[in-house]
Amino acid sequence: MQIDTFLARWRAAGGSERANYQLFIADLCALLEVDSPQPANEDTRDNPYVFERRVIFHHGDGSTSNGFIDCY
Repeated sequence: MQIDTFLARWRAAGGSERANYQLFIADLCALLEVDSPQPANEDTRDNPYVFERRVIFHHGDGSTSNGFIDCY
């Protein structure tokens, strides 16, 4: 992908972050000529570079909650 193509495509984009972020990151990876994120596995230890990686957030009060990182 060329920079002009990338900029034109994403300059015109609207909508929410959730609707576009995976395609944006895939296009950015193509522009930078780097690998795109891989399919996720059930065991999060096997997910070094994926979309929506499951994580456990540790809070100051000692509690935890489950969440996701957009691209990890």
